[in-house]
Amino acid sequence: MKEVKKFVYASGYVEPEDFVLVKSEVSGIVEAVYVKEGDKVKKGQVLAKISAQELESSIKDLQARLSLVEERLREDSPYLRFLKEKVEASELQLRQAEREYERRRDLAERGLIPKEQLEKFKTTYEIHRREYEANLSQYRDAIRSLQAESKSLRAQIERLNAQREKYFIKSPINGVVLSKFVKEGSYINHLSQENVLFGVGDPNRLEVVLEIDEEYVGLIKEGQRVFLSIDAFPGQTFEGTIYSKEGQLDRTRKTLKVKVRANLPPNTPAFATVEGKVLVEERSALLVPKEAVKDGKVLRYERVRSVEVPVKLGGEYEGYVEVLEGLKEGDRVILR
Repeated sequence: MKEVKKFVYASGYVEPEDFVLVKSEVSGIVEAVYVKEGDKVKKGQVLAKISAQELESSIKDLQARLSLVEERLREDSPYLRFLKEKVEASELQLRQAEREYERRRDLAERGLIPKEQLEKFKTTYEIHRREYEANLSQYRDAIRSLQAESKSLRAQIERLNAQREKYFIKSPINGVVLSKFVKEGSYINHLSQENVLFGVGDPNRLEVVLEIDEEYVGLIKEGQRVFLSIDAFPGQTFEGTIYSKEGQLDRTRKTLKVKVRANLPPNTPAFATVEGKVLVEERSALLVPKEAVKDGKVLRYERVRSVEVPVKLGGEYEGYVEVLEGLKEGDRVILR
């Protein structure tokens, strides 16, 4: 009996565990780039800015309108002072007309003036009352209208400011700029697959990403051992363990990505090329050299003669073939 091992071979690369591709949510010309590869960055730090001239112009226009509205809303503004003075003047006229009407009504009740004269003063009083109420309503409506316009403008400015923030490309994590794919003057189309501006991660925490061919995906499980060779360290082998599998295949490449944790040297470069062997099977098996099998039979040596024995075969393992039935451990076979 011998120990047999079955491997699935895959290629891949070294990647920081917390590696993030920084993309843009908006399209436009790159106005400025503030970092280079190798720079340390903090979460929220601005890495680049995309031109937002039209948006910024709209914000300035709205702010100018808001300033005008806020100015007119001041109690001592010429606009409100004019409307308030109209209210005060009409109120003064109303009070005077009211006093005249009350005096004439008292005289009419005592029969000292005719009713026709009283009606004349009543009509004058009603005219001034309606004028006062109209001016007061105009004053209050003007304030409400300005307040509503102010609220609307503030909401628009807030919304556009939030939109403008998208033009500042920020790092989503603390780390190092490991890749820079953009330069000043570039055009960014946020709907394009090439919409990647930076790669940010921690080069001190590395993992290996292997791409497993579709036909072997069913054999791959988390926890399996992996033996790795890295181009940057020729002749060396590193052992790791699969800890994560992606949920779906890459339909273009027909592969599935798995992530491997391994004890890599401190100076391992990010994105170095890796070749991996995933140990998918390890067990004891009865093996014979492939040269001993012909047409599903082997020659078993028995004392001074050989006997042809039919065998049931399994898989092949580096020049050997597994015998499932027909032989037992210790049997000797003759090579053909």
